[in-house]
Amino acid sequence: MVAPVTTASLHPTTSAGVGRVLGLTRAGVWVLFILAAANGVFLYLLPGLADTDYAWSIKPAVNAAFIGAGFLAGTLATGLALRASRWRSFALLPPALWVLATTLLIATIVHEDRFKWDYPLTWVWAFVYGFVPLAIPVLMWRQRRVAEPLAPADPRLSVLRALSGVVGVALLAGAVALYLAPVDAGEEWVWELTPLLARAVGAWYALFGTMLVTFAIGLRRPFEGLIGYATLACW
Repeated sequence: MVAPVTTASLHPTTSAGVGRVLGLTRAGVWVLFILAAANGVFLYLLPGLADTDYAWSIKPAVNAAFIGAGFLAGTLATGLALRASRWRSFALLPPALWVLATTLLIATIVHEDRFKWDYPLTWVWAFVYGFVPLAIPVLMWRQRRVAEPLAPADPRLSVLRALSGVVGVALLAGAVALYLAPVDAGEEWVWELTPLLARAVGAWYALFGTMLVTFAIGLRRPFEGLIGYATLACW
């Protein structure tokens, strides 16, 4: 007896949920949400304490507030991602997060003498930024195995994508200057920056620059950019 042909038999992955957010990905977003919220609230609302109670001494307080603003923006991004049911809602964001985590990891290694290794939370910092650059490619690979087909780019987004590319490249240029020449660039900054802080500030500019360039290249539908642009506005 021949089995009837059904939609499920033609598209066997449909029943598994094409384009869904996998459980491991959602768990990872939860961890990032908690870490971003804890860092953001502390650094932004209590920046004066970052001199003595953070993984490294952050002063003047405006530096802590600036970094805290980035973490608060990340709290918004991860909070919105937790509410998303489709991977494409935030699929363009992981490359930017990978850039942030990797540049902060390199800064930690280069300036390891500035970190308080007798302070337990410093090891949390080191573990997070050592692990995230490895975890992101794995999670993206798993998600792409169940990803929905890419839609053609909406022509109405052409101007937005072009503007995103221009602003993104400008942010990346500033990030590269801060990261590769932290002493010279730090002297021209609007507030006092140590070499470590110049690289930390540059890492956040690199995150948003990468995000905008990624949107310029890969944005297909308006909903795919909502979380990213909301995060940029929050920052």
